[in-house]
Amino acid sequence: MTQPPDVEEELETSQHWTPEILEATLPHPSEWALRADRLPHIWCPGCGTGTSVTCFVEAMKELDTDRDRLAVVSGIGCTGRVAGYIACDSFHTTHGRAIPFAVGLHMGNPELKVIVFSGDGDLTSIGGNHLIHAARRNVDITVFCVNNFTYGMTGGQAGPTTQEGAKTSTSPYGHVETPFNLPELVAAAGATYVARWTVLDLGRLRRSMVEAMTHPGFAFIEIISPCPVYYGRRNRLGEAVDELRYYKENTEVDNFAHLDQLDVQLGGEVKVGKFVDEQRPTFNYLLRERLAPKAQAASAARPSAGSVATAPAQPEPAGDAAGAAKATIQVRLGGFGGQGIILAGNILGRAATVYSGRNAVMSQSYGPESRGGACQTELVISDSEIAYPRVTNPDVVVAMSQETYRKYGVGRPENALLIIDEDLVTLDDEAERGRQVRKAPATRLAEGLGRRIAANIVMLGYLIGATGLLDAGAMREAVAASVPKGSQELNVKAFDLGFQHAGEVRP
Repeated sequence: MTQPPDVEEELETSQHWTPEILEATLPHPSEWALRADRLPHIWCPGCGTGTSVTCFVEAMKELDTDRDRLAVVSGIGCTGRVAGYIACDSFHTTHGRAIPFAVGLHMGNPELKVIVFSGDGDLTSIGGNHLIHAARRNVDITVFCVNNFTYGMTGGQAGPTTQEGAKTSTSPYGHVETPFNLPELVAAAGATYVARWTVLDLGRLRRSMVEAMTHPGFAFIEIISPCPVYYGRRNRLGEAVDELRYYKENTEVDNFAHLDQLDVQLGGEVKVGKFVDEQRPTFNYLLRERLAPKAQAASAARPSAGSVATAPAQPEPAGDAAGAAKATIQVRLGGFGGQGIILAGNILGRAATVYSGRNAVMSQSYGPESRGGACQTELVISDSEIAYPRVTNPDVVVAMSQETYRKYGVGRPENALLIIDEDLVTLDDEAERGRQVRKAPATRLAEGLGRRIAANIVMLGYLIGATGLLDAGAMREAVAASVPKGSQELNVKAFDLGFQHAGEVRP
């Protein structure tokens, strides 16, 4: 950092480095790892989250962490703000979803070091299910959980770690629920590295963070922290310094202690240490080394879809909606619950990505009904990277029920092709005047095969035959790979039936 000229001169002549001179000349020791433009931070005076971040920065420094290969993910809450202050790629995610975001990052790019930094409420309440299953799978991510025993950002409510007898905004007469023993919880779920420290244990916490960040598998550190503004004040624990003094006087280091003896009682002893440090295969290793070869072998052994059913010739695409001529195409499929609309979307996406080498994203929505109602799936298929995953301007709309035609078909763009199941959908003639419409007897054709439920696959065949969106051979492979082995032949026949019909009735 460049020093102002007057300060440089004073440094040369003065025997005393005043605080003002030091402040003007020396960078903060953590500045290199922080987004300085976002400071000062939002944490209350005495909160331990900032201290835990300092330990994290020191651990990064000790490991000489490449921040271009680091991602920090946080949820919602006081500690959930950590991701926004670290100078690396980061996610500030939705409440309770930090871990699934982190798992997705790691699985998408295993070379990234992914850190989850969030609070006890976010990770163990709304995010508790994700916590235990990531631990069970031994996903190679590191989780730092700052536990202040309360929901600090939203008013000091009781949470899953609130101690028995503690007073909070939602338990003014004392908390009666048994809190989670977090080390025992995550260890029982399958975590392979588990530790607990307080924010007073600066050196131990830093060294533990170094271990956790280099540990292969799911690593979890609970960081006990004061919340003097809410939890401390309501329970008469004093100021933050009083809580730190309490930690000093009542903390016992007990490495590899019995997990069921690690409960933290209000006013009681706090046992800290490293409790679990073991090795077992990580989730990504199991997928890559064990599952992938089996999947490849099964794919090689499976007969091609062309040998399951005779492949008819590929008809030419029709109209402006032809996908073969477009680098990117947006498709919306709709029907009622039970028609296999989501399966149809999955098959289309698999054909595009696995069997055609294109990019595709799929989203879906459906009502609470398992049968009936409205269900839809959307796909964006592109030869290039896809920046936005939702369909905004569909090129093709497929409607297999009256309700989804009204909901998704009538309001489609003027140049979009509409394909309907003519046995189940009645068109609004006025709305369709002069627009591209194709009618497929999908349900009737499926009934002719003796399997009405295959109407969705017939419709996929018609869609490909009418638009040329994807290669028919890739679609047959995707159909065969997406249904049970015993029904592969029937479903590929259903696809070919719809495909042929599209060519036979071409306008």
